[in-house]
Amino acid sequence: MTEILTVYAYNVLFGDAILVEVPDGGRPRFILIDVGNARSGPGGEDQALLDTVDRIIDRTGGHIDLYIMTHEHLDHVQGLLLAKTKGRDLHIDTIWMTSSASPNYYEQHPEAKKKRLALLEAEQAFRALLGASEQAGELAGVLAINSASKTADCVDHIRQAGAARYLYRGAGLEGLQTLAKAKLRILAPEEDTSVYYQPVTHLALADGGSAVALARPLPLPGVDGGAFYELIDRMDGGLAESLFAIDQAANNTSLVVELTWRGRRLLFAGDAEQRSWQMMADKADLQAVDLLKVGHHGSHNGTPPGPILDLVLPRGRRRTAVAIVSTHPGVYGGVPDPRTLDELDLRTSRVYRTTEVNPGAPVVVSFTPRR
Repeated sequence: MTEILTVYAYNVLFGDAILVEVPDGGRPRFILIDVGNARSGPGGEDQALLDTVDRIIDRTGGHIDLYIMTHEHLDHVQGLLLAKTKGRDLHIDTIWMTSSASPNYYEQHPEAKKKRLALLEAEQAFRALLGASEQAGELAGVLAINSASKTADCVDHIRQAGAARYLYRGAGLEGLQTLAKAKLRILAPEEDTSVYYQPVTHLALADGGSAVALARPLPLPGVDGGAFYELIDRMDGGLAESLFAIDQAANNTSLVVELTWRGRRLLFAGDAEQRSWQMMADKADLQAVDLLKVGHHGSHNGTPPGPILDLVLPRGRRRTAVAIVSTHPGVYGGVPDPRTLDELDLRTSRVYRTTEVNPGAPVVVSFTPRR
């Protein structure tokens, strides 16, 4: 009987939930990558998450060999805590989390701590400036995704759900590779996230002539410095754009995982953005894949530029490669990005979209061993 590796990408609306079923030593092993959605607005219905967890329990018998939390955004982390409060529970053997989710990470990396706090202060100022304005209503989903306190509760629940390991590119995986016929490799993030930051200056932010004094914030990993500061400087005419820039801030802490099995290579990119992709291209030996889980729900900044994309999805392998986009329209402007999807169509035999199935159901992609 031919062995089949299967990837289930669930429609949680705006968020991620990816289950990988790996044939391994006579029994299936299950890897679950993120479970979360936007919490509020059109991409954040609880029922979609609960239906997803129910289907995962049905598929796995409630046992997950490895849970991977890519990064600290609600649309990736809130599912397990919500499921627990509603009587659903998963038994998880091992948990891999991005290194910056470690409880003592910022004590070990004080420069990253200082810069992260500056950005969080900026986020609080943006919320205060928005207040109860019409823009605040329009941006409710984005504000919910970036709720630091609610995210912290979800991340803390994940830490306690199994044996947690905090990983980064270059971290030793000795003793953590428990699959007989598959191998996992960490491509990102960098251990010290301060490598992504830009120099500090100062400015005052204003809304309708009312100034708010604030140290100029620094982008967290993956936010392009020039574009970020341009948005900040235009804040009086573009609060929404500035908030979107802050929303990008945590994405490049994403734990990017490559899985190889029987000649197949699958890449799960979390929400990694341009800066992380560039560092992966420089340091991580990117190779052509059979499956790419597209970053950041199909946004233009979650897919690498052409020269790097050529390494991962070369057009010469279009017939054998596929991509998966976990997305939902109407939450972010321009997400999913049509030009990004068009480019992926040129490089793959098919781009699977979670919008193809009902909420809580998965799109299913299967692989046999490469001959």
